[in-house]
Amino acid sequence: MLKVKPPEGYPPEPGRYVRGNDFSPVAVCVILDDFDFKIPPELQSLVLAGMDAGAALSGMLQTENVGTEKMLCNIVANPNIRYLVLCGRESSGHLPGETLLALKRNGVDDKKQVIGSTAPTPYLHNIPVEVIERFNKQIVTIVSLLCRPGETDTKSPGLDPKVVEKAVWSCFQENPVVFRGYTVHDMGAYPEPALFHKIASVLQEHKPQHAIEPGKSKMGMGLAMNKFLPQTNCRECGRKTCLAFAIDLAKGKARLEECPPLGEPEAAADRQALAKLLG
Repeated sequence: MLKVKPPEGYPPEPGRYVRGNDFSPVAVCVILDDFDFKIPPELQSLVLAGMDAGAALSGMLQTENVGTEKMLCNIVANPNIRYLVLCGRESSGHLPGETLLALKRNGVDDKKQVIGSTAPTPYLHNIPVEVIERFNKQIVTIVSLLCRPGETDTKSPGLDPKVVEKAVWSCFQENPVVFRGYTVHDMGAYPEPALFHKIASVLQEHKPQHAIEPGKSKMGMGLAMNKFLPQTNCRECGRKTCLAFAIDLAKGKARLEECPPLGEPEAAADRQALAKLLG
């Protein structure tokens, strides 16, 4: 079975996600239907469930435009990812879940508007058409567990970590298995080289806009801080993952100096943002 090593610099786009097994055939996308600093614990648990089950990337999608563009860039940079598990509950404001499903089903028009999406601004202006087309070819199936807006029942499939774990597990199987109507298995990497694209035109200087409000969970703060870490899971800090280091930072059990990559000149903006988050 063909598996490939992602290119240097992968994942190309920062975001609220966790990097897991680079050779995994599946990524997990949790819709974030609240403000960045108000991440509900039930959504945090879905991200962690995806990571624990072995997803290549497990993270949150908040918007139907730039957020979707960044996710597409990260996925096509890793040909091993062939499935996307979509979970959480739809955001009634942005409709990123609907937009993602419409993108897979219909593609975009000549103005790069996602065909069939009723979201306010379902435009993918910042990425070339080849990235969009590659996403639709590389991702065989979007396994949708998406809940309706406002759903609070954590026993609903899209809010149940165990269901998300089972979805990821199913995509790992050597032989085809049926999971909630989807037939999935690990078919190996997409048979073309990784497509590496970085959205330089929309990158902004990092600002601590995701600061956690007093009283918010340490896990939520850790997830917010994780986006400013290198996502290499190099273990130089003594933790297994960048997320584990971020959570220890939030708990006061780690110091920024313990992460050598943050001491590099190119990481100065990230380090400054983390320092402000820590107060």
